[in-house]
Amino acid sequence: MAVKNRLKPTKLVYDSQAMVGQLGDSYRSVEQIADYLGVSRDTVYTWISAKGMPAHRLGRLWKFKQEEVDSWVKSGGAAPRLGPDQDREDNR
Repeated sequence: MAVKNRLKPTKLVYDSQAMVGQLGDSYRSVEQIADYLGVSRDTVYTWISAKGMPAHRLGRLWKFKQEEVDSWVKSGGAAPRLGPDQDREDNR
């Protein structure tokens, strides 16, 4: 009688909370970045999608490197976008 291999296939389980724990303190959450910048969480999500705010997605969570966000802000990433008939003098 032949013996069948009865090993069960392994299932890969993605645990985003465990991944976040492994990242340590070098990454910030949406709430932490919003507090740091003095804006709402909704503003952070809008900046990610509309203005290219540097963010890293882990499952359904967004994480941020504070240094990348600082550079993005300094380069004008969070500044209002001007239309073709506006100049910078109008927005001061």
